Amino acid sequence: MRVMIALDGSECSKYALDHVVKRPWRVDDLFLIAHVVEPIPVDIGIAYVPNAYSQTDGAAADAAYALMEVAKKELHEALPSHSVETKVAFGMVKSELLDLAKSWKADLIVMGSHGRTGFNRLLLGSVAEEVLRGAHCSVEIVKQHK
Repeated sequence: MRVMIALDGSECSKYALDHVVKRPWRVDDLFLIAHVVEPIPVDIGIAYVPNAYSQTDGAAADAAYALMEVAKKELHEALPSHSVETKVAFGMVKSELLDLAKSWKADLIVMGSHGRTGFNRLLLGSVAEEVLRGAHCSVEIVKQHK
């Protein structure tokens, strides 16, 4: 099985990684830990351009690569005989995760959910829900324990 774990650095994505670590896996299962750095909105003085600039270096990228190294180490320590890859993508989270899962031929996507409801969910959306609806494979949503 090819398992892609989507992390965003939040506590809820940490729960998703912990969930994967605790599950039994077959020896031939493969893992890809993925993170997406979203475009940074730019104010150019006369207009606000929401997706004009994608930061592929600098603090956001450095944090993403550091997150991937920590997660890879944790997963590799828990599952030492398994193949663990990491990928940092740059773009809109939903589309990048879906494209990556498809191109990597994932059988399962595991990701956390913030569990927002009501107005917050309407305002902020739900990446987990969008991935669940758009994925070509199974998606497992791990909710944060409260």
